[in-house]
Amino acid sequence: MGKWMWLTRYDGAEVAAVLDHPHGLHAGLERLFNVWEDLPVGLGYDPSGSLRKLEAVDTHRAWDALHVLLTGHPNEDYEQASGAPPACDVVMGGLVMNEPGKGSLLHVPRLLRPDRVRAVDAFLCDLDRDTLIRERHAHLKELQPYSFEGWGRLPSGEDGDMVQQGVLAKAFDTVRDFYARAATAGNAVIKEIA
Repeated sequence: MGKWMWLTRYDGAEVAAVLDHPHGLHAGLERLFNVWEDLPVGLGYDPSGSLRKLEAVDTHRAWDALHVLLTGHPNEDYEQASGAPPACDVVMGGLVMNEPGKGSLLHVPRLLRPDRVRAVDAFLCDLDRDTLIRERHAHLKELQPYSFEGWGRLPSGEDGDMVQQGVLAKAFDTVRDFYARAATAGNAVIKEIA
């Protein structure tokens, strides 16, 4: 299972230019994957300079719990995003940029174009983080998403979970702020759980 989810944002016009392919969207997505995969980590550029990484954030191990928090649904098979857009688009949804390996969305980058990024931003802005976490904490404990438990000792001596230790709230804020910056700038977002 994946350990971290990376969200990266790119100029929407640059992504559209790479996607523009005479053989259609699938060929454009394949070309985008090839350009994206070749980005030098330290510099954030592909060799041709056609795609510039503007920002990357990491949700660490909170991606699965964040998806359940936002959609109310577990990722039971990881072959398709559970829940409805725009909630499912925050973590698991989007256009698959290459052929999914072994039928899983894990380790397969997904693209959200600027219109979907704006929809995700509007969705996240309308949520009251603390109320949502409070209302879904029992559901999260029942479903036990990836790495939900074991985040350190509580004053009671028990192991704390992502909610009790503030990990999920921090991941929510990180992701909400990231999508707000991306939406404001008209960016596309690429996500990968690795």
